[in-house]
Amino acid sequence: GFMICEECYMDCVAAAGNCPGCKEAYSAGSDTDDSVDEDDDDAISSSEERDQMPMTSMSKRFSMVHSIKMPMPSSNGNGGGKPADFDHARWLFETKGTYGYGNALWPKNEHGGGGNTAGATSGFVGIEEPPNFGARCRRPLTRKTSVSQAILSPYRMLIAIRLVALGFFLAWRIRHPNPDAMWLWALSVTCEVWFAFSWLLDSLPKLCPVNRSCDLDVLADRFELPTARNPKGRSDLPGIDVFVSTADPEKEPPLVTANTILSILAADYPVEKLACYLSDDGGALLTFEALAETASFARTWVPFCRKHGVEPRCPESYFGQKRDFLKNKVRLDFVRERRKVKREYDEFKVRVNSLTEAIRRRSDAYNAGEELRARRRLQEEAVAAGGALGAAPLAETGAVKGTWMSDGSQWPGTWLTGATDHARGDHAGIIQAMLAPPTSEPVLGGVPAESGALIDTTGVDIRLPMLVYVSREKRPGYDHNKKAGAMNALVRTSAIMSNGPFILNLDCDHYVHNSAALREGMCYMLDRGGDRVCYVQFPQRFEGIDPNDRYANHNLVFFDVAMRAMDGLQGPMYVGTGCIFRRTALYGFSPPRATEHHGWLGRKKIKLFLRKPTTGKKTDRESDRRR
Repeated sequence: GFMICEECYMDCVAAAGNCPGCKEAYSAGSDTDDSVDEDDDDAISSSEERDQMPMTSMSKRFSMVHSIKMPMPSSNGNGGGKPADFDHARWLFETKGTYGYGNALWPKNEHGGGGNTAGATSGFVGIEEPPNFGARCRRPLTRKTSVSQAILSPYRMLIAIRLVALGFFLAWRIRHPNPDAMWLWALSVTCEVWFAFSWLLDSLPKLCPVNRSCDLDVLADRFELPTARNPKGRSDLPGIDVFVSTADPEKEPPLVTANTILSILAADYPVEKLACYLSDDGGALLTFEALAETASFARTWVPFCRKHGVEPRCPESYFGQKRDFLKNKVRLDFVRERRKVKREYDEFKVRVNSLTEAIRRRSDAYNAGEELRARRRLQEEAVAAGGALGAAPLAETGAVKGTWMSDGSQWPGTWLTGATDHARGDHAGIIQAMLAPPTSEPVLGGVPAESGALIDTTGVDIRLPMLVYVSREKRPGYDHNKKAGAMNALVRTSAIMSNGPFILNLDCDHYVHNSAALREGMCYMLDRGGDRVCYVQFPQRFEGIDPNDRYANHNLVFFDVAMRAMDGLQGPMYVGTGCIFRRTALYGFSPPRATEHHGWLGRKKIKLFLRKPTTGKKTDRESDRRR
């Protein structure tokens, strides 16, 4: 016997159609055959033995039927009325057939009945090669695995013991009141019940944590391999806009922000699909010029990371690590170029750290010149009016000490000394593209003598992602909503300049430690069912903490326990940084759904196409009546 679906079984019972095994029409039994041979008897006996064997768990899930093909009557008249079962094992051996999904899958003509293979059914034409369902393009991008029972079982047992002990304690407290201070007893019991309930809400979600993993090889095979529609093999990955927010360069050093920007620009993602936006809520010239220095150093750092595949791609973290940096490095010029880039980065740090003093000196020089010109103008006006010669006092000149840019123009943002339209919370909006959008075709570098680069970039793509400085307009008397307002401004700005379908937001001190993190986030967004995913939250890891972590600054309980536990329920919470959003979700569009959940705990499901059309508002109905 062999497994078939329910429809074929009903056709077999109705004696209609052909047998999927021998391809002969079903019949209710006939005596037209004249003889039977020994092979049929052997087939009958073998099929009877198979019928008496215990069925496997998989076989019990399908209907088992036998071919009703009537055997030829034997010469001695025995067994003429007993149908012979179809020997499927023999059929597989003779025809070299294979199995697919649901029923028999026949091979090509040269292997099936179309060739000269003995025992094949005459006139049968096979199908093409069966599809490769194990190919990478059909494999899932992500997988969800449960935590080992060796870890969960003791924890669950501990939770159960604590819950039983807590129940006994609360029962004893309620049964033994204090008659001398009933109000104090009632208040303490209420607090204890509330704390027990909060502990229960915190512990129950941790009973079923999950782990998630992604397959980057499948992502590359699915979106970056050459196809008929994409013969050049250009990446079909969606665009990502990265938002970095900062507010005060005094509390958030520009060098830290620069390292975060460099780790984003050097990420392992298609250059033309990546854009970085820095939101400066303080509107400080220091942040602006530090970003300009960062864009200049990125022309050396990013090709170096791509050429040698260094990790992490934050220069401060990379040059400060204590492990052997020569591990897995095979290029002969790595040590020499690393030494050059390290020296260039040290000079870059000096330039960034000296920007504060450079801006102050430049502003003082320009302000002194403006003050001198204002005094001369007042003197000329006094002479023209017939007054006495002499320099007007500074208070009468009306000169304002502004903050000046390197090109000799006044900074439209916040000045070092507050003034009208140039103070915190009262300045104009600024949008400046530091790095232009790259071309769609790769741009390969060359030797330093030809390209003018610090390192040899022959065969290395030297394009850089787009980098934009944004400082939103602020005016007194308006609630700017701090970081949320800055993110809203970046969403509107990026929608015009790059409009990436996905958005990653980071704080200025949270750099990208893994260059493939953006690809990992895309695995969850682009996998089957990923169109209903709003955001993907990455865990945070911290540096500069003592090895023993005596103050629990790594927050391992929250990121590695609580967040995984919530992921096992409905998903983790958004922690404010390190999160990839779907842009349409931020715009307020609902995800595509086939069903809607109603009732208690969402147990009742209703198909969207089966919903009754809802009537409009009362005003709409009244307007229709008036029409």
